[in-house]
Amino acid sequence: MMRVTNNLLFKSGANALQNQQQEILKVQEQSVSGQRTNRPSDDPSGVYRHMIFSSDLSGVQSLKKTTQFASERLTMAESHMSQMHDTFLDAQDLVMQLGESMIGGNPSTLTAAAQKPLAWYQDMISSVNSELDEVPLFGGGKLRTPFDDNKLTATAVQVKSADGKSLATAGSGFAGSVTEGQTPDNLPLSVKISYLAASNQYQANINGVDQEAASLDENGQLDLGQGVKFTVTGTPNTGDSYYFEVVPQYQGGNADRPIRARQGEVLPGNVTGQELLEGTGNYARGVNLLGSMAALRGALLRADPTEVALQLNRVQEGRAQVSDLQGVTGIRNMQVQAVSSTLESDESSLTQVRADNVEADLFKVLSDLEQASQAMQVMTATQRQVMNTSLIDFIQ
Repeated sequence: MMRVTNNLLFKSGANALQNQQQEILKVQEQSVSGQRTNRPSDDPSGVYRHMIFSSDLSGVQSLKKTTQFASERLTMAESHMSQMHDTFLDAQDLVMQLGESMIGGNPSTLTAAAQKPLAWYQDMISSVNSELDEVPLFGGGKLRTPFDDNKLTATAVQVKSADGKSLATAGSGFAGSVTEGQTPDNLPLSVKISYLAASNQYQANINGVDQEAASLDENGQLDLGQGVKFTVTGTPNTGDSYYFEVVPQYQGGNADRPIRARQGEVLPGNVTGQELLEGTGNYARGVNLLGSMAALRGALLRADPTEVALQLNRVQEGRAQVSDLQGVTGIRNMQVQAVSSTLESDESSLTQVRADNVEADLFKVLSDLEQASQAMQVMTATQRQVMNTSLIDFIQ
């Protein structure tokens, strides 16, 4: 009977020692790793919570990167618009200096000054075609270059009467055009067409160079060469002069690049080159900024101080258009930065919650380790007593 009892005691004690040894190993593992859960079996519900927190944290971090990148784009766009704004201030000063002034009466001074609006035009093309990480800032969500000489357009025709001191929209009866696929020399083009009532002909001046007077063809068009035409369906008046420009046309997307924010919210990103340079959309003023520089250059090349002075309103409206869209971009940037700040706070909170879910309480771990060690010592002593039973006790 004693042998059976002793055997049971030994097996029970050995099992208890093994279980306690596993408990000590588990607590030691927690103390080394700092993690309360080191394998799914330790805490299945805790592991599930960890997966949920990790998924939420990954989503927040992704959105945070998106908004930070968007803010960089908007900041860069603001910088380019600021340069454009300064450009139009310089253009305004040039018009006021040379338009209908004593200095402006000197043809050589005017033609020499034509290099300035050409340089400003080129700077604007460079700015509006700028990229961040190979993505155009003003491309409206498309990756193609917003403006190049392969796609051109003719601006709306303006008219000045013989005794007029301002330009007005010519209306639908007069239109300039450029054939798709053709690239005229010496872009941008500034075209001035004078109506010669005596001969019912038209004389064109392109970038300061007079063309031969010519009549309209059977389609009511005046062919200016290299795909550029002037169409007349209205009735011209004696002494009227018509103006239009041939400049690159926007070829990006029509919508502002969207920014994905929290909870499915979408914020508007960079304005498009169409809004900025062609003056379309709710915030623009209908001014073709490239056309305004081309027109100013043409007036200077024609050495006409009166025509130079006529560009003042267009230049001022162009500056105001840039300023308006710069303000819109600044507001959008503030919105994006506010969302980014909130996402940063969410990231911090989720990181802490996820850590709390798996991290071990160091004080509790040390306490558990001490208790497990003491229990191990007691069990070892008990098992030793069982194993040290005398021969007489065993025989009994």
